[in-house]
Amino acid sequence: MKNKKFISSYYSSYEDQKEDYDEEIKVIVLGESGVGKSNIIIRYSGGEFNSNSLPNNSSSFVYKYYTFGNKVYRINVWDTAGQEKYHSLTKIFTKNSNIALLVYAIDDYNSFEKLDFWYNSLKDVCKDVIISVVGNKIDLILEEKVDQKEAKAKAKEFNAEFGLTSALNEDTGIDELIEKLIKKYIESIGGSTKTEAIKSINNIKLEEDTKEMSTASKKLNGHKSKCC
Repeated sequence: MKNKKFISSYYSSYEDQKEDYDEEIKVIVLGESGVGKSNIIIRYSGGEFNSNSLPNNSSSFVYKYYTFGNKVYRINVWDTAGQEKYHSLTKIFTKNSNIALLVYAIDDYNSFEKLDFWYNSLKDVCKDVIISVVGNKIDLILEEKVDQKEAKAKAKEFNAEFGLTSALNEDTGIDELIEKLIKKYIESIGGSTKTEAIKSINNIKLEEDTKEMSTASKKLNGHKSKCC
């Protein structure tokens, strides 16, 4: 299948990647519509920022491989829809997550206030999960509406890490933040991260269509066909 442009709503197939791995880590990205979740994930996968991206109305994932210590880990990073009408379906995709990013936009105080909802929704289905509160769009620092001290206090309340990112520019905290959380998770389960990540290979090829989708994705698409 010919590779297509990075788009805001996408799927990828497990069969696209043949690399062997020892363990799988699931990362879920949660937050209100418009905070930049899809662009964060596209940046993480090696794609380009899309200023014209529309709000995601589905759930989808990308993946990467890393080597820590003597093990290869496959990191599945799941995007989710932030619109209220999809909140109940988002829990389907949140189950069994090992790491969660709770994202707000620094220029949107309402998205910060909604972090309590996303945290409670997450904890309803994932009791043991590594969490980070993420302030996205730091390129809009002059329009900042959320005081960083308040955001750090919220992260502390959630017993979470705190990070600032921007999907607009390359090398603005996204890879570093996710890799930090991956290492923290591996260490929490008794794994070794004594060596640096010596392999970050085969960034996902984002495609508009795939032959296979998860059962949950099929349910979501069925729901959309009825309600939208």
